[in-house]
Amino acid sequence: MKLIEIITDILANSLHPLQLNEIYDLVEKHKHLPACTEYLRVKVRKSAVARCLTKYTSGNNPIIGIVNEEQASYKKYYLLRSYLGGNTPKEIDLHPVLVKFLYENFGVFCKTIQATKIIKKTQKTLTWTNPDIVGVKPVILYWNEFFRKEVEKLGLFSTRVLEFYSFEIKLKVDKSNLIESYFQAVSNSSWANYNYLAVGDLDRKPTFIDELKRLNKGYGIGIIQLDAQKPEQSSIVVEAVKNENVDINFMNFLSSNNKDFLNFIRECSCIVEKKEINQTFFDPII
Repeated sequence: MKLIEIITDILANSLHPLQLNEIYDLVEKHKHLPACTEYLRVKVRKSAVARCLTKYTSGNNPIIGIVNEEQASYKKYYLLRSYLGGNTPKEIDLHPVLVKFLYENFGVFCKTIQATKIIKKTQKTLTWTNPDIVGVKPVILYWNEFFRKEVEKLGLFSTRVLEFYSFEIKLKVDKSNLIESYFQAVSNSSWANYNYLAVGDLDRKPTFIDELKRLNKGYGIGIIQLDAQKPEQSSIVVEAVKNENVDINFMNFLSSNNKDFLNFIRECSCIVEKKEINQTFFDPII
């Protein structure tokens, strides 16, 4: 097996663009690594991954795209849609659509939470406890200088300081998988102020939408339909019910078990402390 085949498999199964270090780590853990002799015989393996990425992001027919190309230390790679095949939506296509939609409609900055960053991997229950994407709306930055000092006293988890969002992403949701998809969102996302299930292909039959509204009354999960081909046509189908208080106990559990979530909370604390957004930490808006 060739190294590029392993890399394309990794990128095809990622919800978001990956940095060189992330790709290298996943190559080292890939199930087909023992069959990749060209990689195993190289002494500096990370350099081999870097050379492979350079080769397949250039030329007349590149198969890998780059985000933040002008900033070497922040470069991220993704599989081009033309290589994935036609216009069939993939989760990697939905990810940047959702990130941009949230920023433009809510002023929310997003961070993908990778299940591979689980700290305690022996716990099977963690399969249904990690949200796909989390977001923060820096409400404190909307106040003038006087009120910023006052609302800061309310603490990190006050909605007058920050609003937290959590999202579960699904390619398709209809009657056949509604219960599983919806309650995965309930399990993973109900800790936040706003919780959404974001879907690429959503059943829009009136009876199905009525069922989503009924579930919303009981659990508060909102529904976003994403359009990978026409992102501007993405829309909120059902508004999420706002939770005035986040579930701090569950946030503590997530941050204790997932490095991405822990780093996200730390960055949110920095927003409050420094009164500014470090956009390089969050997922790119493309």
